[in-house]
Amino acid sequence: MRRLTALRWCGTLLASSYGLSGCGDPSAFQTLARPAPSVIDTTEIDAAPNYLRTFSAGDVDTEKLTLDSGFKLITHDFSLLQLPRSEDILHQIERPIQEDVYLQGNSGISNKQDFAISEAGLFDLLIVMDNSSSMGPYQTRLGKTLPNILKHITNTNWQIAVVNTSSACLRKSPSGAKTLTRAEYDKDPVAGELAFKAMIAVGENGDSVERGVLRATQAMTGEGCPKESNLWLRPDSERAVLMVTDENNCGSAPNEGCKGETYELANYFLSRVGTKVTVNGLLLLQDPPAANPSDPSDPNHDCENSGGYLDAPNPKEYLTMVNTTGGIFSDICRSNYSNILEQISLKVKEKINIQFELDYAAVADSLEVSMDGKPVQQFSVSGKTLSILEPVAGDKQKISVRYKHSPVPMKKSFTPHLTADAKTVEVYVNGDRVPSTKASYSSTTGALELADLPPENAEIKMRYRANSALPTQFSVSPSSVKDSLKVMVDGIEVQGFQVDAAQHKIVLREAPRDGQTVRISYERPGDKTLEYAVSGTTADNIESIEVVDATTGEALEAALQAGKLVFPSEAIAPGRKVRAHYNLNYAFQDKTFKLKLDKIPFPDTVKVEAGGSGEVCNKNLEVLPSQISFQCKDEDFESIQVSYQHVENYRNSFPLNIDYSGPRTVRVFVNQKEIQDFHEIGDQIVILRKNLPAGAEVQLLVSPK
Repeated sequence: MRRLTALRWCGTLLASSYGLSGCGDPSAFQTLARPAPSVIDTTEIDAAPNYLRTFSAGDVDTEKLTLDSGFKLITHDFSLLQLPRSEDILHQIERPIQEDVYLQGNSGISNKQDFAISEAGLFDLLIVMDNSSSMGPYQTRLGKTLPNILKHITNTNWQIAVVNTSSACLRKSPSGAKTLTRAEYDKDPVAGELAFKAMIAVGENGDSVERGVLRATQAMTGEGCPKESNLWLRPDSERAVLMVTDENNCGSAPNEGCKGETYELANYFLSRVGTKVTVNGLLLLQDPPAANPSDPSDPNHDCENSGGYLDAPNPKEYLTMVNTTGGIFSDICRSNYSNILEQISLKVKEKINIQFELDYAAVADSLEVSMDGKPVQQFSVSGKTLSILEPVAGDKQKISVRYKHSPVPMKKSFTPHLTADAKTVEVYVNGDRVPSTKASYSSTTGALELADLPPENAEIKMRYRANSALPTQFSVSPSSVKDSLKVMVDGIEVQGFQVDAAQHKIVLREAPRDGQTVRISYERPGDKTLEYAVSGTTADNIESIEVVDATTGEALEAALQAGKLVFPSEAIAPGRKVRAHYNLNYAFQDKTFKLKLDKIPFPDTVKVEAGGSGEVCNKNLEVLPSQISFQCKDEDFESIQVSYQHVENYRNSFPLNIDYSGPRTVRVFVNQKEIQDFHEIGDQIVILRKNLPAGAEVQLLVSPK
């Protein structure tokens, strides 16, 4: 048979706390944790089941009494009792956290453009074409001269619009465009010339109602075309007008005038369009003499279809417009317009600024302009048009422009989409927390104001809780004692709250913040022990009492009622030490002291000392369950100290309760020492009280035979 040491007697012994039943009722014994090797034999024994049960003989406490022999006083020290305060733990509601995100504006988007200087300048040319029946040959002749018109302005961003003297609506090209542009011409010069010829070929209708001054003015101001927009001019462009006509303004015949009309005179144009727009003219300057149409050498051969003027000088109003604006004019009867148109082109070139059209309208103070790498100091910008104001040499190649466009206003005030609780506002700029001293939210205006302007394109995040009311009332237990309530909010005691006893609620002056812990502690009826038994005598023997706080000496209120000391509720505090002095109203007979006990003394624990000696007052010592009596050998002492141990839940009978009914041996240990003086009665082990100290540990070791 295999042998086991005594430390492993029972397979369930070490597991008893898990409820295994091999060693009996687990709730009534413990593991063999403390047996000394000298007490329990550790030699090998049979591995048959052994049972060890451990008990306590009760809980020991010491009671002390002091007797004043001279004044017949008994001093009784004891503690006041109060159960721990009850506590309700509540939590404030949590309003959802709102998060608003804003994007700071900026001073504009950076852009860079390069321009060839040869491409500089904007030029808008209006041709006002007489559409009378005599104009056909002149229109044909002009249709061949587009290259001459463009000779000196080929490096400009030009466009040409055409109106006739009867209508201010812009003539359209075969493609439906209102103007002929350089881009269209550069794309296909042949198609461009054809478009030009088509736009100026307006004489075939033979309308004799000429209104040159009116139509020129309307076309340059965008007026006079009721069915569609007549706007075509570009901001900051250089502008010119070419009048092509063999008539006076309003016609030359006696019945064609416009006398008294506002547009009768050249000033109608000059006052509305201005003198900076250069007017040039191919005009019939005199009454042509009779011509020989069959003789090409006749200087008047090309004017055979034109009529004459009624009054000279002619044509007066057109010449006034040309001379006032500094333009050039020539006789329409010329067989070749090349020279005069090239002169006009050259003069236009001299007036065109070095201009460039930007992709975007620039922020004025953001412009940085350089010419072939060197800064340009004198320039201006209007909308998208950049004008270079300083001289530009012919050998210069490139203009570089850096600028910003499309700025977004920057701000440091933001409005959340909900009204915020100012105490909950947090602000972050590009992820960094903004100190509360530099961010303020006004509940009045509903706006967040930052002390510092966030940088361009910064992300501004505002986190907050909506300004909805937080509860100030919290429920308390109906069993709480009203005057005992204490409230803590996040560990800080709250003062000045109200109690609504009817609704079992407390009402705080200020609502706790979101999610804060509210702890309500209180006493319940019965938590305090108000009555305490008199010790050392009976109530009948007490003449008067005095009760004080044993620590501070403070006098306490207490009443003697039905043999017990009764304290008011406010005097009770957990574990408070008090001292009661009982003044007795009878004399000790024959110097025999009899002390009434409220606890049963445990044998051999009673000690009586007087004057520091335990021998003076131990004469005729008698210990009964409710009384101790003794006599003293002399009277040379001031007080007598009596102490004894009493036991709560004392027991000296212990059940075996083992799951084995065969032959067995029982060994008994008291405080780890084996004793022989015990009795086995049925399934009980009984130890005499005199052999079993209070609070002793009792171990029963049962070994089956």
